[in-house]
Amino acid sequence: MIAQKRVMLVDDEESVRLSWNRYLSQQGFEVTTANDGANAISKLQAEPVDVVVSDLRMPGVDGVQLLQWIHDERPQTPFILLTGFGSEDVEKQVRDLGAFDYLNKPISPDTLAAVVTAATHLKLVPQAAVAAEAAPVTSPEAVPVAAVEAATELQAKSGLRRFTEVAVGLVAAPLMGLAFVVFLPVIGFGALFWRMGEALKDLFKPAEI
Repeated sequence: MIAQKRVMLVDDEESVRLSWNRYLSQQGFEVTTANDGANAISKLQAEPVDVVVSDLRMPGVDGVQLLQWIHDERPQTPFILLTGFGSEDVEKQVRDLGAFDYLNKPISPDTLAAVVTAATHLKLVPQAAVAAEAAPVTSPEAVPVAAVEAATELQAKSGLRRFTEVAVGLVAAPLMGLAFVVFLPVIGFGALFWRMGEALKDLFKPAEI
């Protein structure tokens, strides 16, 4: 059984938390909520999640400050910022801190679910890289490629060999037929002369007394 991906929703408006919680839960996510950045940090210290979705403007610890903490303490946790009061400066700041995405409100539920899904899959990348470093084996992607190349080369050689055999057969067949036509009379006459020679020898052989 595949474990549910855990999503934390951080927003100071209860109605927003309830709405997003209901929708993402219906999409198969396990959802936890926090009403501000400080509450989110406290919960993250106790139990990590797969992705954090946070509003920008909140009392106390806001979305950028929460992202800064995640950047320093939980760098493998993707962070998505939602805001209706964004700017180019804020977007640059959060992207420089490693935010997975920056979304301007209002957004559709489907859009949020799609971005959250993409963010949860992002976590597989560093884990795969660590595993690859720990066990230096041939890359899984290289095996199919090598197999395809070997099969292609073998097929090409086989095809060339068959073409050569067919070509030699096509050329040799008429030559063999021609040789048969040319040499058959010679062989026939040779056999005839040999029989005539034997007959003459018998004819002129001295009679035994």
